[in-house]
Order: sequence, then C-alpha cells, then structure tokens
Amino acid sequence: MNKSAIITGASSGIGKALAFELARNGYDLFLTARNEDALQNVADECVKKIGVKVEIFTADLADSGATGVLIKAIAKRRFDVLVNNAGFGVKGNFAETNITEELEMLNVQLAAMLRLTKAVLPEMIEHKGGKILNIASVYSFSPVPMQAAYSASKAFMLSFSSALQDELKETNIQVSVVCPGITQTEFRTRAGIADKKNSGMTAEKVAAIAFAEMSKGKHVIVPGFQNKVFAFVSKHLPPSLITKFIRVINNIRGVNKKN
Repeated sequence: MNKSAIITGASSGIGKALAFELARNGYDLFLTARNEDALQNVADECVKKIGVKVEIFTADLADSGATGVLIKAIAKRRFDVLVNNAGFGVKGNFAETNITEELEMLNVQLAAMLRLTKAVLPEMIEHKGGKILNIASVYSFSPVPMQAAYSASKAFMLSFSSALQDELKETNIQVSVVCPGITQTEFRTRAGIADKKNSGMTAEKVAAIAFAEMSKGKHVIVPGFQNKVFAFVSKHLPPSLITKFIRVINNIRGVNKKN
C-alpha cells in the first residue's frame, strides 16, 4: 500500500512539481488548489504516467470558509506527508498596496497552513510518524522593502516550523521548511514582479531537492548556492543594512519597477 501526501497549491509551480516528485516516490496524492482544470490536468498526468491514486479538491484558501470545507473533507484521514505550498505575493509600497489582497495572502500562506497542520497532526501523532513540508522563501531570513507583508509571512512560516519541530522532537514526525529563491513559476507574474525571462531555478529542481533533503530529515532546506549565500548574509547583516542591500539588488533586477 502506497503512502499518501496532501499538497496545497498543487496546480502549478513548486506544488505541481512536488506532486510529480512524491508520485514518483510511491505516494498516492490528495491535491488541492483553486484552479480545477489545472488541478485535474496534474492529477490525470500523475495517474497516466506514474500510476498512483490521486484525489482532487478545489478550494480557494484565501476564503476561510473554503479552508474549513477542505478540513472537513480530510477529517480523520491519515496522511504521511503534508505539503503547505499554496501562496502568492503582493508587491508595492505598503501605504499603496491593497489591504484586502494582503489579508487574503495571509489567509493562504498562514491561516490555511496553521489550520491544515492542526488538522493532520493528531493522526500523525497517533500513528507515530509523518512529515510536514512548508514552502517558505529565502525572504524568510530578511525584511524585504516593497514586499513587506509577504516577507513577514515567510518569516512567520520559518519561525513556526522551527518551533513545531522542537515540540515534536519526541515523536517520529519531521518538520521541514524549504526556502527557495527565484523560481521559474507563475508566482512572480501574479505578484506583478518583473524579472529576466527564465531566471532562477526550475520548480522541478526545487521539488527534487526539497524531497531529497526532507527524506534525510533536514529541517531548513535552502536550495542552490546563491540562495545559501543570500540566507547567510541576511542572517548576519544588521536589519538596516540588509533592507538597503535587498532594495538595491531588487532595483537592479527590476523587481521593484512599477507596472
């Protein structure tokens, strides 16, 4: 009997790549995202090419009610792996950005993550095993001007993951948090972030590293040498300097350019 994994934001990007990665490693899948057609395409591919069992559940996790319905649908079910991947970004000066979009972002990246983790943990604890994989960002390590709420939400995710790992140290449950940098996904387009075409690591590469390192029991996973350097510098520079450094880098890359 295959192990099972639940993945949020599984219709594209890193979530989609992780669906294929887990399927290739013998996991049946429960996939959720807001785009039903794209989600069904991922499911069909996993079934046809790999032969695992796949269920889909369409939900917009920006809506707390939809998250509640999802949690009811998985109640009392056991998952060997939970992947909290769903998320999106909001770019711009905080004084000018849309607060509704930012609160929806926090619902997806924080509230849904907390609620789903709370929902699957009892079964993992009862069966003495499981893995939780939270998809954060290299921005977890630093405040980021023009993406203030987004970077803060990723810092929350990293802090929460580390605290939860400590709480679960007497169990056989592993908490891993992945902190990728620029990745070739639709994420940046949705956030209105300009960047060079095809820059960054592929979602498939991030997923492969994340799965391999999670399987080894690694807690904080930073894929790629440049991202490791960024994380190191961010952790050791004073906040006033790191924000200036990031603003300069993002200005050079065109990330902060107004659309």
